[in-house]
Amino acid sequence: MELEEVPFKILQEITNDFSEERKLGEGSFGDVYRAVTKNGEDIAVKKLKEMLFRNDPDQLRNDQEQFRNEFYSLRMLKHKNIVQVLGYCYETKQIPMELNGIKVLAEETHRALCLEYLHSGSLKKHLSGMPYVVPSSVCQERKLSSIFVFHQ
Repeated sequence: MELEEVPFKILQEITNDFSEERKLGEGSFGDVYRAVTKNGEDIAVKKLKEMLFRNDPDQLRNDQEQFRNEFYSLRMLKHKNIVQVLGYCYETKQIPMELNGIKVLAEETHRALCLEYLHSGSLKKHLSGMPYVVPSSVCQERKLSSIFVFHQ
């Protein structure tokens, strides 16, 4: 299945500019919003934290690696309890700004994953009460995102 690359401008439109009313949840790596596509389909958009002022190259690499791991893990895994990735956004643009009195161009990176929308509520709500527990150490060992942890 070929994934759709979605421009950030389109994601802004279908999430009502990432409004609080559309927010489904938040985490340390990003916030999830309900979006309605032009054909009326509901999807979830996970807007990942911006990396605008990352001074630490190691942190920047970690952010990029975490995005890549989550993207490829979701793309390759097929299971009824794992939301499917439908598309993605990875855009970098230069924005003019002033730094110590000097005009410079800074890079602003927008990263997002477009996921299937769970009409019955969040994955956490859907799976809560299930007796199956996946220890976080297993997820870390396999470099899986917390999205795969059923219950902790």
